Amino acid sequence: MILGKIVKSNSHIDYICQIYGLYEVDVVPSPVDYAFGSLVQMAIHSKQRDRLQGKLNLTLVTNHTSTTSVVGVIYDTILLNPAFGSVGPHLSNETQVELFSPDYFSEKAVLTYILVLGMMEREITPSGELETLSIMHGVPLLSLDLGSEVETMTDEEVRAFHFFSDQGAAGNQTPYLHLGYLPHIIAQRNSLLPMVILRIIDQLEYLFPQNLSLLSIVKRNFAWRLKVEPTG
Repeated sequence: MILGKIVKSNSHIDYICQIYGLYEVDVVPSPVDYAFGSLVQMAIHSKQRDRLQGKLNLTLVTNHTSTTSVVGVIYDTILLNPAFGSVGPHLSNETQVELFSPDYFSEKAVLTYILVLGMMEREITPSGELETLSIMHGVPLLSLDLGSEVETMTDEEVRAFHFFSDQGAAGNQTPYLHLGYLPHIIAQRNSLLPMVILRIIDQLEYLFPQNLSLLSIVKRNFAWRLKVEPTG
């Protein structure tokens, strides 16, 4: 589902998305769709990828059927209502305003804060399926454009983003669960981000039951961190 569009950035890795509202899309996102700790993706324009590839001699794109997306996590939500605090007389009730001045509601907005976790490059196979070509956890080289659409990720896409296969010797390419963005999240100064980590681990416990013991250790570590850090 398309949730909204990027309207601002606080840094190279911290973006603000305005959730689409009434009359902007056919299916309006609900709070469940942009819940705290949800993983989302934002596509990077092909021209931007090609220019970076030529400038830095990178191999981000193998052919024209591949797509590159920035992956992030929603870590905060702000409800914006410019009319809050207006205590003067009203000539119309909400129903009348919706009928005669539908543009009034565009002044209200739901803003979500997104922290970038990495990038994914995928290719459309001849059978129409998406095949993962490369995954990167950490700070991406490319930034997003204003107006870039934010989209929810399916369970399969979340699995692909966390399932690495080293390109080493032929006998050492067994895929494994990877959370390379954890140091990146810890380095950010925000009291909500440790809770985001716990929320992500909850999702991964469901998606990777074979790694439950490893994830439980990481989860207990951050749960302990949440209790100890506030006390200094």
